[in-house]
Amino acid sequence: MNKKGLCLIIFLLLLIGCSEKPQPTTTKPKAEGDPKRAKFQRNIDETSAEGKEMIEKVKAMKPEVNEKVSAKTLGEIIEDYATNKGDFNIKPIGWAASKKATNNWKIVYYYQDYSGQYTAAEWEYNPETKKLYPFEFTNAPTFYTDMGAANSNSKAKK
Repeated sequence: MNKKGLCLIIFLLLLIGCSEKPQPTTTKPKAEGDPKRAKFQRNIDETSAEGKEMIEKVKAMKPEVNEKVSAKTLGEIIEDYATNKGDFNIKPIGWAASKKATNNWKIVYYYQDYSGQYTAAEWEYNPETKKLYPFEFTNAPTFYTDMGAANSNSKAKK
């Protein structure tokens, strides 16, 4: 075989090899796929260090609904909804916090409900009264329980 024949074979092999380029992927990251989910992630990512500290503080607090204090902390209640509700478990996305002009804190918990809908529950924390209460009245009041309240009240009275 001469040089021209060998060069032709090499050229054809390179041509065949180059024609099978991998196609670019068209799938988007999960947060970019749904505008609501992407907005949630932006809010979570924009939470300041002070906001993150506030989130930890309120997760350890017992929220109030209709001036009644929950029997469990917000963190305990949310953990229960994420792990102990079987087919009705929620899927956590994350937390965001921001300081309001009133000096109160806006605390938002983002999650997917049991039907897969992106949802948020919002509370307000007042640092003067040291109270945590629902700011929106659809989702946040769900994260409240009075189970065990009778026992804790009787212990407190003794």
